[in-house]
Amino acid sequence: MHPEEAVRQLEYAIDASLDETGQRTAAGYRPTFERVADHADGSAVYALAGKLADEVVGGDRPTPAEANETAERVLDDRAYTDGGA
Repeated sequence: MHPEEAVRQLEYAIDASLDETGQRTAAGYRPTFERVADHADGSAVYALAGKLADEVVGGDRPTPAEANETAERVLDDRAYTDGGA
């Protein structure tokens, strides 16, 4: 999955809702997805999208900073399970 596709899917999941500061939440995730794509592969981007989508389905709207924290966990998990490939 490419970063822009992941962001688009989350925009659909969030329904392009605005956060409390009037910003479109999912669009702020793009740099996070791009960073994950640079450090891993499409499956890591997909894993991040899945984790963020789960939070959205659960009623949360992760901030970009929270998305970064989730991305770090995804990247750390990959480093331990497959050598970071």
